[in-house]
Amino acid sequence: MNETARIIASVSIAWMVIALVVQWIQSRAQDRKEYGVKAGSVIKGIIYNFTWAMTPRHKESMRLYPIEFIIGVLMHIGILLAIARVILMLAYPPIAEIKQVAFVMIFGISILCGLYQFLRRVLSKELRTISCFDDYLAIIITIDFLIAAFLHEIGILSPPIFLIHATVVFIYLPIGKLKHALFFFIARAEFGARLGYRGIYPSKT
Repeated sequence: MNETARIIASVSIAWMVIALVVQWIQSRAQDRKEYGVKAGSVIKGIIYNFTWAMTPRHKESMRLYPIEFIIGVLMHIGILLAIARVILMLAYPPIAEIKQVAFVMIFGISILCGLYQFLRRVLSKELRTISCFDDYLAIIITIDFLIAAFLHEIGILSPPIFLIHATVVFIYLPIGKLKHALFFFIARAEFGARLGYRGIYPSKT
């Protein structure tokens, strides 16, 4: 594997981690203090918000738009697998030569899901109205990464070129909306902690 591509990709990951940590610290600095009397469990609130609160009964986006929700999940599975593939390649370069048919299928499905998301945003007047440049750029960069992962897995794209495509994702991630990869979990944990503290979570319904 090309050593230059490995160094560039590694540096981009370091940048991504540092930038996200700094943003997380800055967001914590603006945290609001709880003045009410503790009436529940913070831990139980967090656990509930990552489990039962995400079921169709409680999560409106899943209940009202099940197809779109499933498509989004399938796309994210491919993204996470591609990122894991990159990290393993950097940690153990020989693994770049090992190909998996299952990975090819997952990346292929994720690409189709990404294209669906992009076309839906472009063709829907309602979505176009509320979309900004970052919405389009994020999905384009994501689809490009998935295509690169797919082509690498079938042996068309060399490892160094795949790493360059991954580098674009890692550099952009803390800058644009892709930072939700971290802040989704932070925001959901914070939300669950606050409602758990107040005794609202876990919900009895």
